Amino acid sequence: MDMELRQLRYLMAVANTGNFTRAAETLYVTQSALSQQIQSLEQEVGTVLLDRSKRGTRLTAAGEILMQHASRALHELEQASLALRELEGLQRGELRVGVVQTVNAYLVPSLVTAFASRYPEVKLEIEELSADEIEQGLIGGDLQVGISFLPPTNPALGHTALFEERLVLVVRRDHPLAGQAAVSAQALDDMPLIMLAKTFCTRRLWEASAKLASAQPRIVMEMNTVSGILSVVAKTGIPTILPHLILAEHHHADLVVVALENPTPSRQVGILWHDGSFLCAASRAFIGIAQEIGGTN
Repeated sequence: MDMELRQLRYLMAVANTGNFTRAAETLYVTQSALSQQIQSLEQEVGTVLLDRSKRGTRLTAAGEILMQHASRALHELEQASLALRELEGLQRGELRVGVVQTVNAYLVPSLVTAFASRYPEVKLEIEELSADEIEQGLIGGDLQVGISFLPPTNPALGHTALFEERLVLVVRRDHPLAGQAAVSAQALDDMPLIMLAKTFCTRRLWEASAKLASAQPRIVMEMNTVSGILSVVAKTGIPTILPHLILAEHHHADLVVVALENPTPSRQVGILWHDGSFLCAASRAFIGIAQEIGGTN
């Protein structure tokens, strides 16, 4: 069998987009050239790989089998390419990192600055993602490193802890609780709060803690960004629950943090990588710097 890597990449593009036109656009080739290569591949393997219909294009059973093996082969080739580039050290290359939003808000600026100053020739791509998206990106090879919550749900991911992240009550200075060092979670029963959406781990962690304390705060507003929430808290005086280090990066003179207790919502933040993949020099360097900086939090 004499199939080409180009043909496998073309098949993968069609499978991912479900459409020859969109696949051709992503590959920067003509649709006719793409179709010809797919047909040649089907002739080579002796079976139809794509089910073409008006509703879209999908892999056949044979196509699914070939794609599974092709994905692994292409991933291994990418790992080999990384290993070969390793011979050039950290003089060039790129590193793709996924970070959860709450950690991105206070840890990443100093981390990126330190990495860029030591390895200015390495292109660093930081993408803000959910914890699930980070794990999927690491397994799929779209990311080399992730900064997320531990332990990971996928056993194929290696990880090391950086620090413990505690959630706190963030209030405006004129709020009745602003002068207290700590409040119990139960004291927030029926209190109006602005919170991150339920898709965020921060929200789910707080709700689990509130349930343990038999508290039912009133969520009067949901937002998808930390910066947006803090701005609304400063303007309205309605409190929120966020990680304790948030205000270290987002400077709001009118806001203060109050510790939560009984229970104190907390979780481990750490570095993740795919245990079965080659860990390049840039990844190892980034992990080392993250341990230096994260260990101080």
